[in-house]
Amino acid sequence: MSEGKVLFNEKCSICNYEIKHYKKRSELSFNGCSHMDDKYLKKLHVVFEDGEELIGVDAFIYVWKRTDGYMWLAKFASLPIVYQCAKVAYAFIAFLLFWRFKLALAINNKKGK
Repeated sequence: MSEGKVLFNEKCSICNYEIKHYKKRSELSFNGCSHMDDKYLKKLHVVFEDGEELIGVDAFIYVWKRTDGYMWLAKFASLPIVYQCAKVAYAFIAFLLFWRFKLALAINNKKGK
């Protein structure tokens, strides 16, 4: 598997804070995606040149495997029962963060008019 680009919503304060931490501890390529389709805003994505994508928990596991000090978390999150629980929890949290971002964007756009 070639190195992928990590797409994250740089306008989400929580996402941005976490990714800044990973940037300091890895050699990964991180790209903001706030200007892209909602698909990319809803969950963390890792995209590869061949079109393959890792999404959500799988994207985090990819990042953790390649970030100093986080291999243990990648291994833990990959355990079958933990993986399934993480997918459910992440789906819920990502849903809340996405709609929080969209609401803030709508409010800011309304103030700008």
